Amino acid sequence: MDSIQTLVQSTSGEPIVFPNLLKLSFSCWHYLESNCKPTTNITGAFPRLQSMYLNMDYPFKDDTLFRGTSNTLEYLSMNVNTDVIEMAQKYKVFGGNKYPNLRAFRIKNINTRLMRPGAPSKAATKFALSVSSKLEILAVEDIAMEATIVPSIVEHGHMSSLQLLAIPDAFLTLSHIVVLLEQTPMLTDLHCHYTGVGTLFECVEDDQLPVVFAQKYAPLSNNFRVLQLGHWGNTDIAVVARCAMLMVIACPRFTYASVSSHLREKMRKCILELMSHDSFI
Repeated sequence: MDSIQTLVQSTSGEPIVFPNLLKLSFSCWHYLESNCKPTTNITGAFPRLQSMYLNMDYPFKDDTLFRGTSNTLEYLSMNVNTDVIEMAQKYKVFGGNKYPNLRAFRIKNINTRLMRPGAPSKAATKFALSVSSKLEILAVEDIAMEATIVPSIVEHGHMSSLQLLAIPDAFLTLSHIVVLLEQTPMLTDLHCHYTGVGTLFECVEDDQLPVVFAQKYAPLSNNFRVLQLGHWGNTDIAVVARCAMLMVIACPRFTYASVSSHLREKMRKCILELMSHDSFI
């Protein structure tokens, strides 16, 4: 970690600036405790930075790497833990449309033990949604997300540019997906786990769902095309197939539903079976 300190500050304490650097990438696949000192005299080491990849725990205890990047940064990928989230809040790194050009944001949590109990879902959701109102790609990986991310997106109401949402550890229902598509009109791709129809449709018989979707929700989205569904062990694959078929009814451009490779043949058979029913013809 000391060597990272000398990247932005000389041994005599003078700031170091990289005026033409466009991409910054750090990688480390095991935990290193941050011992980089706060850098009060550094206003911006990377004034033209467009992409930042932090595939390791954030090395500073302050906002050193983010200073001076708010108008240039377009892609950010970083590991998060409770300390990083608190640092971002303390130094007001994000929020207030600070990063108007940021289009893609990816967060991971490799060191799960560094997220305090009860913090992962709520803290990571709030953190992810605070970054930029112009995001086109948002990916939250290796964090036990809850379905509360959907009402959080609705509450924030500023994800109108979002095109890809990858939350593979979030367990969503058909109800969540419908609400999400209503609030994100540009969304084309969604990656999540699927767990059933949810509260909006719990009183609707299975054979009536296609009718309800055709009459009430079509068109639900004119841009949605791809649904990548993780399969929770307790969820019947036929239920997942029915979700995909309902997307076909409600979304004119929907073309692809993806599941794990070992389930694809069973999924195909379930779809063919559903297509033979009058309600899906």
